[in-house]
Amino acid sequence: MGSQQDGEPTMHYQSSQSGVSSHKIVDGKESTSVSGVTRVTTRSKEAGVMIGGVSVHPDEAQAFIDEIEGEQAQDEPQTESFDLGTTQVLDDMDKGNLANAVNLAIDGKLDDEAMAKAVSSLGFTDEESAKEVARNLTSALSEKFSVIAEEEGFDLQTAWDAMIAWNKVEAKSAVHDWMNTRGQDSGRLREALREAWNNYGKADNTELIQVLEEDGYDVRRTAGGGIVLKGNEFSDWTTWREVRETFKKV
Repeated sequence: MGSQQDGEPTMHYQSSQSGVSSHKIVDGKESTSVSGVTRVTTRSKEAGVMIGGVSVHPDEAQAFIDEIEGEQAQDEPQTESFDLGTTQVLDDMDKGNLANAVNLAIDGKLDDEAMAKAVSSLGFTDEESAKEVARNLTSALSEKFSVIAEEEGFDLQTAWDAMIAWNKVEAKSAVHDWMNTRGQDSGRLREALREAWNNYGKADNTELIQVLEEDGYDVRRTAGGGIVLKGNEFSDWTTWREVRETFKKV
């Protein structure tokens, strides 16, 4: 590589990774996987830069990387899929434990102990470590669910409560479908949230009525037990189903 003593410049490399990397430790066993493009730069004009097994002149390296990453971006479809770490944990979990955890969540019975049991198939012998992994998994899934809920006009907690109140059986099926496709197909979940929204706007939902009136809306009961609103952005009486169009983000 040369040295300062023989007058040749010292080669200096700097590398970084673009793409996705994952690292997990289970009972002391480590595994790491990386995908993406490795960037390498050098101060020596003569040194070739290896990128994906191809030697590229340093002056052309960045352009080569940009071209590769541009092609990758075009080839990769935009999806709602879970991140690599979440998917990896779900894939490694016992399928029966995962399904039971979803059912317990819908029933409001997924406590720390149940969460730790759900990830027991990952090989953790330390209960606290199992609980920590389970909490991280729940947090990651909640973030994904929150995005979908907000796009459909809900905040996270209201969406979850409204969906369960609407139809617990269909809510379980919708969440199972969403989880089984690792987030790539949210169609049934979104449809459940839309039905839950319509069901949420009922005249007997006193909490909702109170919030709407505090926000300056006039609220009336319909003959079918639903509600219509007037005020603020609604100059005429508007059905609750139509109100959703104002709140949703898709």
